[in-house]
Amino acid sequence: MNIPVTIGLPQLLLFLLGLIGLSLLISCVMELSRGHVEKYVSERGEHRYRRRRRLRWGRGLSGVVLALLALSLLWATFLVQTYLGLTSDIRVAQVRAAPLEGIPHLMSVELVLYDKDGHQVMDKTYPVQGDEWMLQGDIIKFPGWLNILGLHSGYKLTRLEGRFDDPNLESNAKHTVITLNGGDDNFFRTVQQQAWVSPVVEAAYGNAVFLAADSKSYDIFVSQTGLYAKPAK
Repeated sequence: MNIPVTIGLPQLLLFLLGLIGLSLLISCVMELSRGHVEKYVSERGEHRYRRRRRLRWGRGLSGVVLALLALSLLWATFLVQTYLGLTSDIRVAQVRAAPLEGIPHLMSVELVLYDKDGHQVMDKTYPVQGDEWMLQGDIIKFPGWLNILGLHSGYKLTRLEGRFDDPNLESNAKHTVITLNGGDDNFFRTVQQQAWVSPVVEAAYGNAVFLAADSKSYDIFVSQTGLYAKPAK
């Protein structure tokens, strides 16, 4: 299961902005209530000192201004960082499928896989029964508060299959199923079945993208919600 973390210059700048906001909040609390040392005479006539805390209205007003500014900065940080996380789509594969001449319902499918950093890790060609190719994967979706930290949805490509245009063939003909990356793993099954992971996992589900064998190349991307394909450049 790949769980890419999107951390770049925009995220670092936003985290810095959040730290500034936090420091302003701390400064606000310190300004609203600051202690002072007071000299007094005890019942025995001895000079002693004690610390009192009092509200300084001038500093309190400046603290309120700092608090409002800090909250605005934090709100902007969380809002923008979530948006950056949601739009960080990752290319995970490229597919090119061509029907074999003279052999109905059979195609040659070239599948190229990439890791989370965009490096090619596999390039294989398979004979696949069907008129359309279908690439399947497991998706683990994290809640928005983890997107704020730059954590992208987890994904794993698990199968390459063929599909038939004719429903009768789809129901009765032999299918080609090619397992990728070991198929569904124990981590994915655990996330689906165990309730204790629900606070940090929003959803875990299978997802697929399929297109006709038209001899064109398609890039396959994973987003925060699943897989999608678009023509390769």
